[in-house]
Formats: sequence, C-alpha cells, structure tokens
Amino acid sequence: MTVRASRAIYLVLHALSALTLAGLLGACATGSRSTTLAGTLVEPVVLTPEQQAIVDRREAREETLLQQVLTPDTAAELALLHNPVVAGALETLDMLYVDRLLVAHTVNPDFNGGRPPSTMDTRIERPISVNVMSWLYGPALDTSFTPEERLARVQAADEVGALLFAARRAWVSAVSARQTLRYFEDVVLALEGGRDIVESMRSVGNASELEALRAQTLHADAIAHLTTVQVAAAVERERLIQVLGLWGPDAERVQVPERFPDLPRTPVTPDGIEGRAVAQRFDVEAGRSSGSPGEAAVNARADVRTAWLAYRGAYDLARHAREALVPLAERTSAEQLKMYNGMLIGVLDLVADAAQRINAVNAALDAERDFWLAEIELQRAMAGVGISAVAPQPGAPTGFQPGASYHVH
Repeated sequence: MTVRASRAIYLVLHALSALTLAGLLGACATGSRSTTLAGTLVEPVVLTPEQQAIVDRREAREETLLQQVLTPDTAAELALLHNPVVAGALETLDMLYVDRLLVAHTVNPDFNGGRPPSTMDTRIERPISVNVMSWLYGPALDTSFTPEERLARVQAADEVGALLFAARRAWVSAVSARQTLRYFEDVVLALEGGRDIVESMRSVGNASELEALRAQTLHADAIAHLTTVQVAAAVERERLIQVLGLWGPDAERVQVPERFPDLPRTPVTPDGIEGRAVAQRFDVEAGRSSGSPGEAAVNARADVRTAWLAYRGAYDLARHAREALVPLAERTSAEQLKMYNGMLIGVLDLVADAAQRINAVNAALDAERDFWLAEIELQRAMAGVGISAVAPQPGAPTGFQPGASYHVH
C-alpha cells in the first residue's frame, strides 16, 4: 500500500479524536408564553392588579429564558418560575402571589440585612439558591405554627429548594447526552469513510477480507452505539423539560448547549465550607428552630465533607482524562501511523487504534459529566435541601423528613 493511501486512512480515523479535542472538550459557546398548570388550578379567575402584574412579569421572564440557550442557573430559574409544584409549595408557605423574580434575584431584606453572606464562594453557593432560601427561611421556620403545620412548611420550602438542584442536574444530564450524541455522529461518519477506504483496498488486493470485516464491524458497532445515545439524548431532554414544568410548544423551544464549558482552572477548596454549611444550611436552621441543632450540625458537616470529596475526585479524574488520557491516545495514534508507513503493522492495527481512541474520548466525556454533577451535589450540600446523591445509605428515607431528623415540636 502507498504512503498516500495509508495517510488517507489515518486522517479519516484520526478525525475522531481531533474533532473532540477541538470542539467537544472546548469552551461552551454561550419561550412563547403559556399558561402554567399552577395558573390554571390555583390562581383565581380575577386577579388584583398587583397580582396580575406579578404574573405578567413572570411570564415575560419565562419568554426571555426560552429564547436563550439555558445554563444550569437559568434552568433552575425557569423551574422556579414555571414548575407547577412551586405554586403548591408557596401556597403552603402563604407565599402564593410572591414575586418569584424578586425571590430569584434578590436577598430577602429581613435576612442578613438584605445582603448575601460575605463568605460566599459563588461557584458553590449560587446566588439564586441563596436568594430563594433567604425568602423561604422565615415562612418555613415560623414557630407560631403547630408542629404539624411547621413540618408541612419545612417540607414545602425544601421542595422548592431541591427543585433548583434537580433542574441543574437535569441540565447536566441533557447536555452530556447531547455532547455524546454529537461525538458519535462524527464517529459514525468517520468510520464510514474508513470502512469504504478499507473496502476499496480489499477490492484491489491491498487489504485482506479480515481487515475489511474488522472495519465494517467497528462501523456497525458505532451505529449501534449511536442509536443508544440518540435515545438517551431524547430521554434526558424530556427529563429536563419535565423538571422545568413545560409542555406543548414551549417544551420544543428549550435550548441546551452542545457541550459543557471548560473545567474550572482550579477546584473549590474545602477551606471554611463546613463552618459555612453549619451557619447557613436550611436543615440546620430547621434544627435550631426546633431546639435540636446538634444532630443537624453533625449531619451537615458529614454531608458537606462527603460531597466535597466526591467533587474533588471528580475534578481530578476529569482533568486527568482531558490532559493525559486523550493526549496519550493521540500520541499513540501518531506512532501507529509511523509503524504502518514502515510496514510494521497492518490495517487491523489502525482499526483497533481507532476503537481505543473512541473509548478514551468517551471516558473523557463521561468524566466531564460526573464532575458537573458532583459540583451541583456540593452546591446542594451547602444549601442543606433535598437528599444527598453521593452516597445513599441502605434504608435511607426517600424524601426530606425533617421531623424524623430534627424532632419538630
């Protein structure tokens, strides 16, 4: 075989990882109104002018968000504005007609003088989460209610807070599935070209039947995997839409980016996170209001430590995959080409090398997804709402049960 022919094969197969390094692992390039289910079931037929102004403002913001490519935080905001679960929770808290945009974008003036905590690390203590919880603290922890009423209020506040992180996790899963789909679409196209080249070589005696079969098998496997990731991408998108509370034409307008942003240059350090968690977590405040802060503080420290360890491990793995494993696969491919041009290896070796590069890139994509999920879990742990997604224990409750943990009296 000529050097020119071998280089053609290599360039086709080499494109699999080059496309990923240049695009998928690169930086991220940064709806019509519909009546909400909450609006249909809860809001009265005739609103006061003030209530109507709040509804109009919320719907205008939803329209703006649906015209944009969503980020984790705008996904959380859209869920807060539109998911019908929120209306029921706010009604329990006597906040049904609160201005949700005010709740999302400002700190409650009765909380810390209307200022966010000065020790915040905004990568973890995301402003929208801090803002929302600052508005929910008071109504949820009001000691003038009966234990049963307070329990319902604490659960309602937790439900709203947990929804923000559910929306962020759904965003990560949707972006990850779309990124993987985009990669395997490129893989199938490249392997189709490689298969055709090997088949042409076989027809003139420059490749064996076995080599042609291996190239066909690799292409067929890629098509099978592409079908799997197509389904996964559609499912994860639907899950995101469900968390956002959308349906109909608005659901079709949801936009997510094709890839994740670059990994942070440095990870969040553990300095001070335990103290901040004990000082500001919602479940710790619930424990304090019921006179049992000790257990809540112990649980908060453990939750945050566990989440940070998972976060740091995921960060290291994602960076290692991107900066070591994928480049090593690239260098190996270059050496394989040299050996092929020197007639030391055959087409089968190039096909096997393509499979190894696909696996390396796929592992890097999975590692990126795991990091962003771990970061959101750390954010959730700092807020003290919802259930830990890091290390669920056998027999652990499947929902937020502050009465069992913090003995609401």
